[in-house]
Amino acid sequence: MRRYLVLGSAVTASLAFLLALAGWGSPASADPYTPALPTSCRVSVPPKVVGARVVVRVQVSVAGSVQPRGTVTVGVDDHFSKKVRYDGVAVEVRGPRLAAGEHRARAVFVPDDPARFSGCRDSVRFHIGAQRGSGQAGGLPNTGGPHLGFLLAGVGLVVTGGGLVERGRRRA
Repeated sequence: MRRYLVLGSAVTASLAFLLALAGWGSPASADPYTPALPTSCRVSVPPKVVGARVVVRVQVSVAGSVQPRGTVTVGVDDHFSKKVRYDGVAVEVRGPRLAAGEHRARAVFVPDDPARFSGCRDSVRFHIGAQRGSGQAGGLPNTGGPHLGFLLAGVGLVVTGGGLVERGRRRA
């Protein structure tokens, strides 16, 4: 009796496998979902002096040769916001006059065709006036010092190893 159960389950499994290979059941249908192309926003703020109007540049890009179109909302801190039209070319928005210190610029892109393109957002922090906390005069970091010593020690080890290999080959 047990042999018939094992044989029956093997036949049932084989039959189910063959039916799955034959595609018996509902036919496959195309997925109507077409994903939107991802966009990326880039916000930049050129350096300004205290009291000058800040300029915020926004560039929206997408993979391929198509250019997204829509609206960009540009904001500086929580005091300034302006909505402008984006037609595939970088946008420059003149913002307010800012006091010295740290500020934040942000941009939010909303496409005209959300089925074709996705929206994006970006923000950047920038300083107006002298930056605090740097403490350096603007020189290059880590020039010379202990790093030069490690470099010379490494070169010395390579030369010593090459000399030992050459000496060992002459004796052999």
